[in-house]
Amino acid sequence: MNKTVHRYLAAIGLIVFALAVIGPTHAVLSLKQLNPPVIATLDLERVFNEINRRNQAEADLEQELKKFQRQAEDLRNEAERLKTDLELLVPGTEKYEEAEKQWTAIVLDYRAVVAFIESKLDLVRADARRNIYEAITIAAAKFADANGIDFIVTDDSHLPLQEGNDIQIVQQLALRRVVYANPSFDITDDLIGWMNSP
Repeated sequence: MNKTVHRYLAAIGLIVFALAVIGPTHAVLSLKQLNPPVIATLDLERVFNEINRRNQAEADLEQELKKFQRQAEDLRNEAERLKTDLELLVPGTEKYEEAEKQWTAIVLDYRAVVAFIESKLDLVRADARRNIYEAITIAAAKFADANGIDFIVTDDSHLPLQEGNDIQIVQQLALRRVVYANPSFDITDDLIGWMNSP
């Protein structure tokens, strides 16, 4: 190998070595130059409970269920009427047996409507809760952007641990995300006001 090639290889080796040493140092220096992030906390449960959107969702839910509730009320009233008629008839007669069949059918219909209402209520509530949460995350992102906030964290440090066995306590602890948060960083009221403003 001639001296020129040897010098080129040595020079390339020095450059690679320099990049290996200087590169990470430069990256560390760049990270040190970054400003610390601005972090805020909020009480997610309070936001859920106090924003106007939730009230509207509950009103919509109530309106949707009214027709089923009226149907259930009509069936209940009819069942009570038939029960009263049944008590006036003599057991074992044809009229009694016919009235008893009608009463049984009405009671079964009533129970079916009540079960449907409960199932529908659960589905609609779950859908409304999901939509509200999505609205909160969108509003929180806009609020953070407008106020120079980098992170908004749900503060669960104030929530008490529920009583239970050891496994239940461990499960609760595993779900905890914040041990302590300075209250001066809480933006709950601000975000509620932001979301409720016209």
